[in-house]
This record gives sequence, C-alpha cells and structure tokens, in this order.
Amino acid sequence: MFDNLKKKISEAVNKIVKREDAKKEEGQEIAGAKETAIINGPERKQEEIDGDIPQSSSKEEPISDSYAPIAKPAAPIKDAYREEKAQEQKKEEKAQPRLSLKTKIKGAILGRSRLDRGEIEDFAESIRSSLLESEVSYDTADEITSDIRKRLAEGDIDTRKVREELNSTVRESLREVLEKGRKGVDLGLFVSDRIASGKTPVKILFLGPNGTGKTTTMAKIAHMLKSKKISCVLSASDTFRAAAIEQTVYHGERVGVPVIKSGYGADPASIAFDAIAYAKSHNIDVVLVDSAGRQETNRNLIGEVQKIARVVKPDLTIFVGESISGNVLPNQIKEFSKFVAIDGIILTKLDCDSKGGNAISITNTTGIPILFFGIGEGYDALAPYSIDFVIGSIAPN
Repeated sequence: MFDNLKKKISEAVNKIVKREDAKKEEGQEIAGAKETAIINGPERKQEEIDGDIPQSSSKEEPISDSYAPIAKPAAPIKDAYREEKAQEQKKEEKAQPRLSLKTKIKGAILGRSRLDRGEIEDFAESIRSSLLESEVSYDTADEITSDIRKRLAEGDIDTRKVREELNSTVRESLREVLEKGRKGVDLGLFVSDRIASGKTPVKILFLGPNGTGKTTTMAKIAHMLKSKKISCVLSASDTFRAAAIEQTVYHGERVGVPVIKSGYGADPASIAFDAIAYAKSHNIDVVLVDSAGRQETNRNLIGEVQKIARVVKPDLTIFVGESISGNVLPNQIKEFSKFVAIDGIILTKLDCDSKGGNAISITNTTGIPILFFGIGEGYDALAPYSIDFVIGSIAPN
C-alpha cells in the first residue's frame, strides 16, 4: 500500500539530495580557496599583478642624453597598470553571484543552506506529479505542493541531512492537509458510550457500491465488537441478490453472531426492523444492517436505502468503498451523501492498492472521515484509520 507514491517521492528527494551534495562540495572548494587567499594576503596579489607587467628580456642599452627624459615615467606606468588590474578585479568580483557564493560557503561551513527557487519548484512539481499519478485529487495535490513550496522558501535546510529534511517537509505538508478533515468517531468507544447510557440497540447501517466488500466488512466490525464483549446481530437486508443473503449467513456463522434474514426480493427495511426487534427482545447491544450494493446513478436502489434509513434511524451510517477505485470514489461518496447522511468511510482493499492516493484526498474532498482501512481478508484485517500510519507509509522517518 502506498508503494507507488512512496517510491516516487523518494526519487524526487534523491534528486535534490544529489544536487545539494554537489553544491556542498563546490562550497567547500570555494571556502578553501578563500581561506588560502586570506592567509597569503595582498602581498601575493601584488606579486601576481607585478608579474603580469611585461619585462624586457634583453639588457638595457645606453640611452643618449637627448632621450633620457623618456625613461623616467616607467614607475608611473607600472602604478597605472596596477590600478587598472585592481579595477578589473573589482568588476569581476561585482559580477559574481554573491548570494549563491555565500550560500555555498554557508552550506559547506555552517551546515545550513537554502534551496534556490529552481530547486524548490522542481521538487514541488515532482511531488505534485507523484501525487496525481497515485490518484490523489487535483485540489489536494495542489494544496500539498503549495505548502511544500512555502515551507522550503521560508527556511534553511541542514545540508548534512538533506534527505531527512525534505522527507520531514513532505510529512508536515501531508499532515497539514490530513488534519483539516473532520475527525471520525472511535467506533468501539462510541458503541460503549451508547450502551453505558442505555441507548440500545446501537444501529449501524452499511451502504456503498456493489463488490466493495461491504458484507465482509460488516462481519469484520461484528468480530471486532465481539472481541470487546459487545453482542451483535446481523440484518441481511441485501435482498437484491440471493447470494448476498447466503453470504451474510455464512459470515454470521463464522463470526458467531445471529443473522435475521428473509427471502430473495423481500423488503429490506422490514428485515432491518425485525432485526432491531430481535435485538431488543434478546438484550443484544448492536444491530449491523447490510444493504444492497448500488451505484450512485441507480435512483431506485438509492430510494431503497433511503427507506431503510427512515425505518432504522441509524446511529451511524458507514460508506464502504474500494481504495482501488481511484478518483471515482470521492464522487460516489458525494452522490450518496446527497440522499443519506454518511458519518464515516471504511476504505477496503488497501493491501491490494499500490497507489492509495484516495486515502489522502477523500477526507479533504468529501469532508467525511475515514474510520478504518481494510487490509486483508481475515476478520481481524481491519486497521483503525491513522494519519500517522498514512504519513509514515508515504514518507518514512
């Protein structure tokens, strides 16, 4: 999971690391040359200037008295030449990019340096491309890279730890975006609090497109709650497919929880109503209600889930979606939420997704928090959503 994005960000970081290493080596050479010039002082410069003045290789021949005045200006000519050379040297020094020179020497000696504008832009664009290729939404990718640009432009980096500093910048920018989303409920704590206050049974409705692992995810939640000594009953309210009823019964038997069911084509809302009545009469804490998988464009099935929600009045409604569906998923969630209020998202098949980009952008684009990641087929293969887990998987320390 996140392997593709992790690899691409690592490549972008390595590119800047190589550049900074080259700059540091150049800075060390410049610093060494400058130190030598200071030690040798102006005497050496004077000798060099004197050495540049052409000298006659032949012996001076006697000059008649009539030409004697001409030989006297030799010293002033030499002084003028020195002045000319000094002026040329000043012009050359003025023409040099002083800020770049200072930056290189500062990086070499003090271990701190600031990336130039071109490097920052190159790095930010590499990160942006990596995010988009890993199916992060455009708005979220732009938000992350804008924050990276700002952080790098405003501060120096440790030239001895360029890789660590760049990874740290990426982590901070990811966190900035991920923490803007609404925090999701702790499902176990939420249920425990409702039970403690006598508000039972707690009703949880599961919805989402067909084939996302919705029924299996419901069974995973039942397994998790059961491990916390919380009793559950499953409502096989996906009557659109006969196989879905059989699947719910199978999972109920495996997990060890009762299942309330009816026949193919039965009213889903009435089955959910019967499951709630069963829970009340048997002092069961939680009712987990399945629903038929549906696309957001199927208005008939959307109307059916609206009816279930009206009858059940769920305490939590959870959307189950596939991480491998890419940027289609946020649009699906937005469409579903127009008809049914969604409290949280469970993102399945993250272990099969090398990109994982929608795990970064879903909360930011939909405003609905992710509660769990499905990371395998086993009933315990359900990981609570964690910002630290996402960031650590993409840009590790």
